[in-house]
Amino acid sequence: MLKKLITKWYVLNKTQRQGTFVLLTLLFIVILFKLFYLPSIEDNSIYFANIYVQNTQHKLPISPSKKTKDTLFFFDPNNISEDEMRQLKFPEKLIKNIINYRNAGGHFYNKESLKKLYTINDSIYNKLADYILIPALKSAQPSYTANTTPPQYAQKVITVELNSADSNQLNQLRGIGKILSARIIKYRNRLGGFYRVDQLKEVYGINDSMYIFITHNNQLLIDTSLIKKINLTNADFKTMIRHFYFNKDIIVKILQIQKNKEPFSSEKLKTITGETLWEKLKHYVMY
Repeated sequence: MLKKLITKWYVLNKTQRQGTFVLLTLLFIVILFKLFYLPSIEDNSIYFANIYVQNTQHKLPISPSKKTKDTLFFFDPNNISEDEMRQLKFPEKLIKNIINYRNAGGHFYNKESLKKLYTINDSIYNKLADYILIPALKSAQPSYTANTTPPQYAQKVITVELNSADSNQLNQLRGIGKILSARIIKYRNRLGGFYRVDQLKEVYGINDSMYIFITHNNQLLIDTSLIKKINLTNADFKTMIRHFYFNKDIIVKILQIQKNKEPFSSEKLKTITGETLWEKLKHYVMY
């Protein structure tokens, strides 16, 4: 066989023999490189591997029965990017909710606080819980001189009663500025008042993440005795249609009861409005 190879070698012309020699030389160099090359300690793969080992050993040890599956990796919900959330297969609504919550100034202090977002269900949370890493907040160190006033790190919680607060009081709440203050008062006036704090989510501009931030950073009270109620025995169409919970069909039926001089009852009104709407509307009517 060797004799045949030697014979074929001399059959090749000079250019072909030179090309073959170059290819064999390169192949030999590649083999030597693979055999003797050792990556330096600064190699990127080792660097990131060391970070991974440090994270798993010092921050959150993993038991042998809990190994990373699919695309799961450790993350901090306070700084994870949208692309990384998609890699973890976060639903788009949850991604948007987290981004909005952070943009509104919200902060996740522990993994359980992530469950407070309405767009995350138990199955998603249970899948991700072991991979959530939230570093403990370090206490701020004062940095001031004898001629300056020490900064106040603990922010005072403001208490506001929603049915009596004016725009100045609402404007003092964390997360609510002048625009939202005006919208809340305008909505409250047409509604007649609030009977639950979560009705703030009905105000234009207050989404779920902003509502969470507002309620977590302020103390909001409700005095239901301040609610202005509509007397159904003599209320006209114009008065009722201004209210957010009334619609034309309901008003027509109420006016017909007035015309027939029939007595009002909760059961009769529940039949007209439907049980779900009645649970809200009953706080705003009298008869």
